Amino acid sequence: MDARADIRVGVLGCGMISADHFRAWAGCRGASVVAVCDPDRRRAEDRAAEFGIQAVYTAPEAMLAAGGLDAVDIITPRQTHATLVRLAADHGVHALCEKPLCPTYEEARALMQGVGGRVRVMVNENWRFRAYFRQIGEWIRAGRLGTPVQARLSLWRSNLIPRADGTVIALQRQPFVATEPRYLVAESLIHELDTVRSLFGEVEVVSARLARASTDVVGEDAAAILLETRAGMPLVVEGVLSAAGHAPRAPNRMEIAGTRCSVVLEGAVLRLFGAEEEELRYDEDAVRQGSFDASVQHFVDQLRAGGPHETSAEDQLRTLALVERTYELAGPARPLTRRRTAVNA
Repeated sequence: MDARADIRVGVLGCGMISADHFRAWAGCRGASVVAVCDPDRRRAEDRAAEFGIQAVYTAPEAMLAAGGLDAVDIITPRQTHATLVRLAADHGVHALCEKPLCPTYEEARALMQGVGGRVRVMVNENWRFRAYFRQIGEWIRAGRLGTPVQARLSLWRSNLIPRADGTVIALQRQPFVATEPRYLVAESLIHELDTVRSLFGEVEVVSARLARASTDVVGEDAAAILLETRAGMPLVVEGVLSAAGHAPRAPNRMEIAGTRCSVVLEGAVLRLFGAEEEELRYDEDAVRQGSFDASVQHFVDQLRAGGPHETSAEDQLRTLALVERTYELAGPARPLTRRRTAVNA
């Protein structure tokens, strides 16, 4: 690959979340999107017109067969990821793939065995690129917390509680999750599991519990996962999507206890307190888009430099192993209620 030329990118998938990707590519240094693909031609044409892209396709095979691509960005349902990564590899094209790499650990491992070293594959596990998590990581590495002794990372949202008009925000955004037997952990808390790995190193799932309050999904919408670091520190990753009074897209809350300083992240306000104090305030929308910007730029920079990707497919296997272990230990989600209660719009 010519380190002086822009990397030519084709985007596969033009759904709702693709807007975050296209904005990231528009500001990316050293790369440009030259083709888009979606089964819905109108949707692909709309994205192409919005971002000034000339080539539009409705079939991935046609886009890759046309040549001229160095990499693809895969923004499609999880069940299609393996097929599209293999297709890219067969054409010698590198891949940035939305999380999860595959629905299960075994599928992901088989995929990477098949791809081998033919192309580079990075998973867009952008949560760990969020500015406040990067800042927490810097504080930990600088020793400002002393010894971290316990942590909790929470995601409490109301996006599965029906609105007054009966709509369910989570299902408007991602209709496919209604029939997914693995929901909250596989679709959302995989982000948090990856984030705690990035902050504290490799962890092990000690215990897990899953439950379901919503009658609009078949998978779990509440989960509590107890983990342990290699140093023996206990930490909890938890989430619920049927939490009245919380915003449908509420951000994470994090608490870390340290022997020198502790940390609390809440409402996009990050506080360090104890032996010293510091407070940082973030714009949540800017943090969200910034995480896409940073992960896309990292993908391009490491392709051009030949260096390792922080969220490589191999790294994603470690996070997927935690997801698998969670489901193994928890067993089926326990139904909590059959009541379907609407909240005000």
